[in-house]
Amino acid sequence: MTTRLTLRLLNIIKSKGGEISTTRNTYLIWNKIKISGKNNRINILGNGKLRRNTISIKGSNNIIEIEDGANISFSNLEIVGNNCSIKIGRHTDIGGAYLSSKGEGTSLTIGDHCMLSRNINVMTYDGHPIFDADTKVILNAPKDIVIGNKVWVAANATILKGVTVHDGSIVAFGSIVTREVSPGTIVAGSPAKSIKENIAWEH
Repeated sequence: MTTRLTLRLLNIIKSKGGEISTTRNTYLIWNKIKISGKNNRINILGNGKLRRNTISIKGSNNIIEIEDGANISFSNLEIVGNNCSIKIGRHTDIGGAYLSSKGEGTSLTIGDHCMLSRNINVMTYDGHPIFDADTKVILNAPKDIVIGNKVWVAANATILKGVTVHDGSIVAFGSIVTREVSPGTIVAGSPAKSIKENIAWEH
């Protein structure tokens, strides 16, 4: 079911087992949205703006929530699994990211006043499962990702599963983040390492 959805220009929406909720001030233009499964939701609050994105949910009891003032364009938001979430905070700008939450009960959270540039990958999983050959136990289970408030992620960066990037930090161009980033820190490289602490930046 689709509720209170204002269509602007050519939004392509295919929904089975999902609900899309917006407000009068939500702005949608040239998005492709596909929902399949049971009890899935997309909530776009306040004057959130979505332009030329691909959004897909497959599974049950999943949610994508976009807060007031968020501005997302040329991005791919994807959930595959059950009880998973992608949440994007207030006045966060995203200009070309792949945001993916896969697994069981996995979450990807981005805080308020963040800035994510182009060609960014943020993924709660490794792409394909790896098993122990003898026990068949999965070795690379999905893990949550948390990006705090006022975090700047520069172009071509990747943030991998299990990572927390704390408030006020910067992820430099082309970095691959595999471990926790402390507050107010610039990290760079592959794997990313701290190159400067006690920093502040302006949007």
